Amino acid sequence: MDRQKSKVLILTGSYGAGHYQTARAIEEAIRLKKLDLEPLIVDITDYKYRLVTNISRRIFIEGVTKFPAFYDYLYKKSRNPNHFSSFLKIIGRTGVWSVLELINKFRPSIVISTFPFAAGIMSYLKKHHLTSVPTLTIITDYTVHSIWIYPYTDQYIVGSDIVRRGLVQCGVKEERIKVTGIPIHPKFSTQYKKEKLKLKYGLKHNLPTVLIMGGGCGLIGSHNKILNSLEGCPFELQIIIICGHNQKIKKSIEKALSYSKHHVIIMGFVDCIDELMAICDGMITKAGGVTISEGLALNVPILLYRPLGGQEQDNTKFLVESNIGILIEDIRDLSNKIIELLKRRYQRQFKQEDLSITNRQKNSAFHAVTIIQSLILSSNHRCYKVPLKE
Repeated sequence: MDRQKSKVLILTGSYGAGHYQTARAIEEAIRLKKLDLEPLIVDITDYKYRLVTNISRRIFIEGVTKFPAFYDYLYKKSRNPNHFSSFLKIIGRTGVWSVLELINKFRPSIVISTFPFAAGIMSYLKKHHLTSVPTLTIITDYTVHSIWIYPYTDQYIVGSDIVRRGLVQCGVKEERIKVTGIPIHPKFSTQYKKEKLKLKYGLKHNLPTVLIMGGGCGLIGSHNKILNSLEGCPFELQIIIICGHNQKIKKSIEKALSYSKHHVIIMGFVDCIDELMAICDGMITKAGGVTISEGLALNVPILLYRPLGGQEQDNTKFLVESNIGILIEDIRDLSNKIIELLKRRYQRQFKQEDLSITNRQKNSAFHAVTIIQSLILSSNHRCYKVPLKE
């Protein structure tokens, strides 16, 4: 008779693709390690309230992209604990009774949060003795922000020593923080045969290859400026452009580059981003925590263009100060930055400086799962049912 597997409840959110991607990375790492664990991913922003979520998600994306200065102001205003951040946390736990219902239904051995408000909900439930299940929070950016920090979180997984030190300064006990790198899908630890991949995607073998991407929603603002600047590059490039689900931008780019001097391949949403990153010599992207972590795992030099406010500014600061990323502050300087990026690539300057970060990122999901196992084994909790609030 097969032993019943311990359930791992992973709570995530769909405001940006990174939270869900991290949840999937943990799920896949558990599967590959063939553990007696059963991962269950639940998007708490979509659970029971799909219509409301679709509307609010659209408002969020439109707000971040069209009013980045206002978003940055709100982000910085709530960075440290204060009345405003407390107000946001209260709003964020509106789904608390739905989450309690999930816990009572699945009886998990651990609850993992890859979305800040999910971490807040779990802390609230534990504070009020509604569950004693161990909780683990995975911070999906290279930043420290009050929205991630709660008193009843048993364990934090973070992307860098900078974040670890920041959490300690905020009062989190050091033994509750583990640095694994931001967990990314295990496929990014694969050894790729680049020449075969270039043939697979119809790429030329003798041209430097640049990947341009802007996240799952294609948020690579001012793409026309980027494309015009690339035309000024003194040598031919091979450019792969990922537009995500944004068909409007895809059609616009196809029209703009119909007479480009470069060899251009334009794609919509793809699930082979690991292969495309592996064959490129450099990447122009927005500063999402998971995206840049994937680039780091594959040792791809990164150009960051127009990071949005909030966590993207923090992610950019981490990359630039670690000397493993280049910020494009003036689009007219893009050609020079690409030359600098390719020069670093061929001179292997990045290789020496970020080797330890690269190795950590490659194994980040597996390392995180080891920590999850340890937390389950060390916790003598009991997950009991309680009456749900009407």
